[in-house]
Amino acid sequence: MKIKQDHLKHFSVCLAVAFSASSIEAGFGASYGQSFVAGIIAGGAIGVGKEYGDKCAPGNKWDWSDIAADIAGSIAGSAIGSLFSLINH
Repeated sequence: MKIKQDHLKHFSVCLAVAFSASSIEAGFGASYGQSFVAGIIAGGAIGVGKEYGDKCAPGNKWDWSDIAADIAGSIAGSAIGSLFSLINH
């Protein structure tokens, strides 16, 4: 099975956004769970927003496999970024 370049982009962008949000939250003293949720929300929002834009563009459509890549990237980024909360406590 070959991974599409578009899926790698979705994964990477959502990972970066989720990592940023969760590590910032952790830096401000949030718990692991709180910072993890913040990352998931931020990464997920970016991914859903991008797919909605794709859906509205002429000749394009909503792609659930892109959403799956967004979710995977958001989970990975949140898990890594939230580790900073363990360092701060």
